[in-house]
Formats: sequence, C-alpha cells, structure tokens
Amino acid sequence: MLVGAAPVGLGPAQRAAPSPPAPSRTDPRPNILFILIDDMGYADLSITGNTKVETPNVDKLASQGVLLTRFYDAAPICSPSRAGFFTGRFPAELNFVTFINDRAANARHGQANWLDPTLPNVASLLKGVGYATAHFGKWHMGGGRDVDDAPWPTAYGFDESLTTFEGLGPRVLVSDEERGLSDQSAALGQGPFFYDRKSNLTQLYASKTLEFVSRHQDQPWFVQLWLNDVHDPWAPDEAQLKEVQGRGADQTDDKYQASIVKMDRAIGNLVDRLKDMGQFDNTLIVLTSDNGPTAREIYYRDGHVSPGSAGALRGRKGSLYEGGIRQPLILSWPEGTRRPHRDETTVAQGVDLFPTFASVAGVKLTAPTTGMDLAPLLKGRTIADRPALFWAFGLPGARNQPGGPFPTRDRAPRLAVRDGHWKLLAEADGSNVQLYDLSTDPNETRNVAAAQPARRDRLKARLLNWARGLPTP
Repeated sequence: MLVGAAPVGLGPAQRAAPSPPAPSRTDPRPNILFILIDDMGYADLSITGNTKVETPNVDKLASQGVLLTRFYDAAPICSPSRAGFFTGRFPAELNFVTFINDRAANARHGQANWLDPTLPNVASLLKGVGYATAHFGKWHMGGGRDVDDAPWPTAYGFDESLTTFEGLGPRVLVSDEERGLSDQSAALGQGPFFYDRKSNLTQLYASKTLEFVSRHQDQPWFVQLWLNDVHDPWAPDEAQLKEVQGRGADQTDDKYQASIVKMDRAIGNLVDRLKDMGQFDNTLIVLTSDNGPTAREIYYRDGHVSPGSAGALRGRKGSLYEGGIRQPLILSWPEGTRRPHRDETTVAQGVDLFPTFASVAGVKLTAPTTGMDLAPLLKGRTIADRPALFWAFGLPGARNQPGGPFPTRDRAPRLAVRDGHWKLLAEADGSNVQLYDLSTDPNETRNVAAAQPARRDRLKARLLNWARGLPTP
C-alpha cells in the first residue's frame, strides 16, 4: 500500500490519523476529481435503485451535492465514451466509434488506434492554467494489444499517470484476470509495469491519488480516477464476496455486487482522507459511468441474466437505447454548491464536462464547444434548453460494425439524436427509423415514427446529415 492511503476492506472503514494542516494556498480555484466507473449501470447505486446492496458513500456524495438523472454518455462503449468526456467532442467525429482493439480490428471498424494528443482536452486545458494534473486507472484511449506506438497519457497534459493494460507508460497489469491482455501489454515495453490482483486496483489508484494530492496542496489539482473493478470479469476476494453472498440473482451477480460494495467503500475512504487533508471542501468531485452494464452472451446462459442493472431502461452496453448510454451524474463541491438537490429536468451529456471544468477553473473558452457548461446546476438552477445530442456506434461505411448487446430487444440502430424530449434512432442508410417521446415513454417501448411523420422526417434528416460529415473509414 502506498503512503497516505487509508486501508480499504469490507469491514468498517478505518480512518488514518489526520494529516498536518494543508499549506496555505492563495489560489481559490477548486480542485477537480473526476471518478469514472467502468460498465456500471444506471440502477447499480442504491440512490438510483439498487436493492441488493447499499452504496452509502457514493449516495452521500449525491445527497450533499447535485444528482442528475438525465445524463448521457457520449457513446455506449468505453473508448469513445472516454474520448467524449476528455475532449468535449462527439467522439464519432474523431474516429472513435467502438473500443480500441488491435490494429486489424480498428481498421475494419474505422476506429482510430489512439486519440490525437494535439486535440484540445481537459488535462492540457487545466495544466495550461496552473493545475497539477494526473490520471490514475483505466485509460483505453490508445495503447495495448499490438498498438505499441500510442502516446502515453502524459502526452495529453498529465504530469503523472498510472494506467493498466489498455494504455502505455507506467502501469499495473492484472495478474489474475484478463492475464492475456496484461502479458500482451508487458511485451510492448513503453514504460515500467508491475502485476497485481484485480481486487487491489481501486485501492492502488486511490492511494496514488492521495499521494499526488499530498504533493500538490499548494496549487489546484485535477485527477482523473478511472476505476475498472466493475468491468467484467469480476474478481472480489473471499472476504468481499462473503459479505454479499446470496444477495445477487446468482453467483456471478454476487461477484458483481461485491465489486460495487468494495468500490463504494474505497471511494468513501478516499473522501474521508481528503477531508483529513483539508482537500475536500474546495474539491469538485464528479462521478458517473462510461456506459451501461455489460451484455455479453456468456452471462445469459442457462437462464441467468447479466449482472448490472439499467433499471427499467431498455438497452445495455453497446446499445443506443437509454440503458446503454444513460447514467446518473454526481456533482459534489461543498464550497461551490448552493443547494443540494436531485435534478430530474436537465439533459446533459459527457461532452459537457469539458466546458464545465473550464468554467469552474475560471477559463474562458475562445472557440465554440459541442457541450454546455453545467456549473449553473451547482447554484441550484436547472437548464431547460440545450443543443441537440448525437451518437454513433460504428462508423457509416466501415467494413465491419461493432457488435451490440446479446439480447435482441436491446440491439438499437447505430445512429441516434436527441432534441428536446424527442429521440430518433436510425441506421446510416435511413432504415429502421425509431422515434420515442422520452417525456412520456422513457423506457422506449412505443415507436411513434409512423404517428409523427413530420417530426420523424425532420430529425431523421438532421441525424443523417450529421452522419454524412463523419470521417470516411
């Protein structure tokens, strides 16, 4: 365990002794901690519907800050979703349309091998105005498998990084699960690495965060803490699993729920330690997930269902239905939040974090952005109107299209637009048009395309026009 970390287990949290008072800081700008959970479904937190286990620490962040219930990822799968958060751009416009795989698969899908480091991004923006910057956890925006020449995270504006087998530079490789991908990463070189069990990674990344913060208390800091223990395969240790045994739908779900509980306690201990260090009240903590819960065929065999819950929402990971892209978003900033509340009105998306982080850091963006500033939500306001949102899962014209969820009812068309409370989905050739009124049908059960021809045709034309402007594979 690294210096400065409070131990994390499934028993009662053990607080470390408080640190000495933080050095005086004249810069009033808030720190920013962006916690991104991998493959967590909309209803996997108890505050959004999980009745199998409790997530009191994440719930507390939500109850003391702002909880958005109509927040969307920029894509239904990891790499493009992360690129949307990081750049504030619809990821399909950057050749990010599915997860980064090996070079041959990327070429078949029209998928970039890595994110262009010259693009404006959150880390370079904040570093340029005096923030200390670090990335700890899953990266998956370049590097891994046979992609050995991708930029390291530090090329994007981070002072430090520690990632895993889907990134380069310093990294921890999983010793017990997905060992093949870890060994592929080890063979690439490109930075020091070591092996550890998957169940230890969240604590390791949290410890690295605390170490980094302890060295930068005299300036504002920005940390991306991108956790991957909720991504399958789940590997809780025996003690973690024992506590939740029998609460899941089956043994696999028990492993999933144990991973959720372990993650929640790690986040709780991290928050407690930030309080001890005097680094909590003026820190904006943003927490969400990168896409809906997993939907691999293996988890549906023998009558079982896939762990993770999107609640009543249709769709899962790899689907542009709501369950594949809709998430809770938590904004916690004690010094900057006027009124804690649950926002059921504002529609937001991953591309909005770029202008939001710029806003709270006092940076005036000189060029138009795809997203909108969510900082007014911290003052108790809602945002009634926003620009339309666009999604693409797969690039039109590519030789292959990425696979969607295993359950047939969750497989959505590959393009989507939301404008107001209307959402239209279609294939790139204009077929399979589906139109939903999300104000009355949030679970997308009634396709009203035939009953709303004018609205259907207007949104379809707008969506296909956007798709025609995407890069050519």
